[in-house]
Amino acid sequence: MDRRHFLTLSMLGAAAPTLTFARQAASPAPPSFPPVDARSVWLVGDAAPPNAEHTAQRLVELVQRGGKPRDSYLANGAVAELEARFAKLLGKEDCAFLATGTLANHLAARVLAGDASRVIVPHESHLYRDESDATQLLSGLNLVALAEGRAAPTLAEIKAAVDEAENGPYPLRVGAISLESPVRRVNGELVDLALIREISAYAKTKNIKLHLDGARLLLAPPGYDIAGTAALFDTVYVSLYKYLDAPFGAVLAGSKADIAKVRDLRHRFGGTIYQGWPCAILALGALDDFEARHRAAFAAADQLFAALQARGVATLKPAPNASNIRDLVLKPKVAEGAFDRMRVAGVRMLKPENGVIEVYINDTITRRPVEEYVKLFTG
Repeated sequence: MDRRHFLTLSMLGAAAPTLTFARQAASPAPPSFPPVDARSVWLVGDAAPPNAEHTAQRLVELVQRGGKPRDSYLANGAVAELEARFAKLLGKEDCAFLATGTLANHLAARVLAGDASRVIVPHESHLYRDESDATQLLSGLNLVALAEGRAAPTLAEIKAAVDEAENGPYPLRVGAISLESPVRRVNGELVDLALIREISAYAKTKNIKLHLDGARLLLAPPGYDIAGTAALFDTVYVSLYKYLDAPFGAVLAGSKADIAKVRDLRHRFGGTIYQGWPCAILALGALDDFEARHRAAFAAADQLFAALQARGVATLKPAPNASNIRDLVLKPKVAEGAFDRMRVAGVRMLKPENGVIEVYINDTITRRPVEEYVKLFTG
């Protein structure tokens, strides 16, 4: 290669990043979502993202309705009303307000395990993967994780884990089993009720207690037997902020004896905050019409999926244990531009992957007529 040719190639190489940047700068940027307003829709997530101004206005509105919502160190007021409401909803004797779901899961495992050192958990559960080993570090419990990549372990897997603990060279006792349903990490899948019944029946024969991380339990399809499911567990946790409008908080329901222990431990772990009424009153307000809004959202989603299938542009993947997430398989031409069409119209959703999009059902879907979504999908 001669020197002149070499220098030419060298200069081109050095200029390549600048040329690439210039081409990128010249290409039009994708359109941004329009400002959030009353017509904004989220086909992703459990609800619309929290809005501080709306939350403050809603809180004032609920306080002005009357009554005495204020609690004192989580006693009386709206907190007590919320606890009673959830105890009834979940069919339990008592219920405690807690600041976080992490604390709810931890205290449930600690109380139910008693003197035993082992607790069986699903590998994909929040208790195992999202709580920084709090249960192990602060309560000395050994979490035995099963069913990696699946919603829940089989009964055979649980029996094998219990057998391994009880019949090893140094016998140990499994004190509790925790299940999560719906499972966030497994596409919001609900654990099959038949399996829960099997696990519950077996646990009773071994005097093993059962806990349900039901953070998103109320997002199960309309008609799902929430109280019947809760009856199979000794304790049940439900989140207050994922779709019930509270800025934080959780409830844990169970027997009077177990919840009394939870309240004692709540204080020892620094969780007896001075006032919880702002969370409680917002969650109570959301509960008042939650079922009606939930049914309307699922009805709208069913109409949308049926319309898309009738037009031959999409099909639903079978999901017998789905909660509020559905896998929609789009025709290639539809999938290609669906995300951008939705973005321009102010509808948030995930980008399709290999022609499949996860559609989350929440009450924002009722902000627009179904036919409008059909047109956005089909182009």
